[in-house]
Amino acid sequence: MPFFKRNDNISIFYLDEGPQEAQSVLLIPGITCDLHDWNWQVPFLLEHGFRVITPDPRGQGRSSAPAPTPDINAYPGPDADPSIIDYYPQTAAQDFIALLRDLNIKSVILIAHSLGTAVAYHLVSVRPDLTRAMVILDPLHSVPAATADEYLADPTKVLQNLAMLFGPALYPPTVPAWHNTWIGRRAAQGDMGVILAQCSACLGDPQGTGRREVSVAQHDGKIQCPRLTLGNSEFWVSTERTHLSPSTGLDEVGLVEHLGHWLFQLKSEEVNERLNKWFVKIGVLSDC
Repeated sequence: MPFFKRNDNISIFYLDEGPQEAQSVLLIPGITCDLHDWNWQVPFLLEHGFRVITPDPRGQGRSSAPAPTPDINAYPGPDADPSIIDYYPQTAAQDFIALLRDLNIKSVILIAHSLGTAVAYHLVSVRPDLTRAMVILDPLHSVPAATADEYLADPTKVLQNLAMLFGPALYPPTVPAWHNTWIGRRAAQGDMGVILAQCSACLGDPQGTGRREVSVAQHDGKIQCPRLTLGNSEFWVSTERTHLSPSTGLDEVGLVEHLGHWLFQLKSEEVNERLNKWFVKIGVLSDC
């Protein structure tokens, strides 16, 4: 089975499909999720000739999920001792940079969802030379810092408050029961210590990049590649529409409404068609 050994504590499970010489696409799922989130996009991408890399982030799926080092309350940095275990999105981004280096990939399109978008934004900002384009789905950094401070800083209440704040919009009545069941049962397989560490890293930490103001301060003006942002409502695209400068003249922001957070699964045909048109627009697919 394909595992990339990041260090003695972390191995990343991934699948590498499609022609080795083709334009690569790296797909990054959100919290409690795994590479199967992208089963609705992988056939589309392979049919269009892309090389498709689908990893399980550290702490998720079949990748390593060791207990976080106690009292890590800030991103330890890219050169931290490997014995330190953290679940900051910046560290996950460094995992994927190392994976791409190991696979000898020099150019990648990122597609990311939810918490995975915090990983993608960091990767793009520190390695603009590596990133051809990025697709952002329901970006995490839509959450204002004031909301995070009031509701999401206490680890004993963060999960119930996330459900209270965002549950009705993320899981509206239009979502099929089977999908809610799948998402819930899969989340129950995750390690609670890891899940809470991820929430703290992104939203509980005053410098967490899941907070709108922090993300804007860290990323605005650093994104050099074309960017497509799709959200299930205006709230989930508000940071891109209003607070972040466009990175190129090819940027687009749009909505895929009425079926909640997993829009790329439950409206996969619409999302894949948007991807197709945008990929033609930015020149990674031919218009034929």
